[in-house]
Amino acid sequence: MARAVWSGTISFGLVSVPVRLYPATRRKDVRFHEIDRVSGRRIRHQKVVEAAPPPTLPHKGGGRFVAATDVVKGFEVAKDRYVTVAREELEELAPERTRTIDVEQFVDAAAVDPIYYDASYYAVPDRDFERAYGLLVDAMRETGKIAICWFVLRRKRYLAALRPQGRLMVLATMFHADEILPATELEPGTPADLRKNEREMASLLITTLSGPFEPQRYPDQYRQRLEALVEGRAASARPAPGEVPAGTGVQDLMSALRASVEQARLTSRSRGKPPARRKRKTA
Repeated sequence: MARAVWSGTISFGLVSVPVRLYPATRRKDVRFHEIDRVSGRRIRHQKVVEAAPPPTLPHKGGGRFVAATDVVKGFEVAKDRYVTVAREELEELAPERTRTIDVEQFVDAAAVDPIYYDASYYAVPDRDFERAYGLLVDAMRETGKIAICWFVLRRKRYLAALRPQGRLMVLATMFHADEILPATELEPGTPADLRKNEREMASLLITTLSGPFEPQRYPDQYRQRLEALVEGRAASARPAPGEVPAGTGVQDLMSALRASVEQARLTSRSRGKPPARRKRKTA
């Protein structure tokens, strides 16, 4: 069962609706660990002091390990010059933890460009407040509005948007205005010599290729191939059925060797078979 990442209330005007937030998306990238090629064991990264760059004399502390308590945040203001900030100072600047999603205003859904949306969460109501929640969902859908709001998650204050989706509301964290890169310098000029029949043909092409959005039609093929590669390697690493594990005794070792020789013979025979011819496709 999914676990809520946040619980609190949606607050707008004098109305409060208790909700819990559940992740609406999940990254499914194939994650790898770094492995030592020689030993096959996992590699761990440790924090060390960087040696002073030339022409400065080498620092004696270069390469030594650093305890977590001795690590501070540093912002580079110039080449190799940093302004450091202690964790206590960061704690003082952190927003106060609250349990409310504070609605600032309602805006037209079409007025917010999707480029502003980041991570999404399902806002699920408490059972005793499903009526008030449903009323808000219906009212937002009928008016074509979404709610722009603020909330704090894991010591960070987020700008977010609440929008109806089915019988639920989705809360999407948003980028701030100064985080959206301007595109004015990237926009191409408007071609002045486009003919009417060219525009009509482009519209016809779009109409011909149009259809309902079906997300399952667009799988991550690279991830699927990568998962197949990993599964194949994992399967080849598992003992085959009937395989005799190599033990410490002479008899165990001989049994394992005999089984390995037999398996190698079968593999060699299968490799010696001529490849099957592919049938030509007929038009």
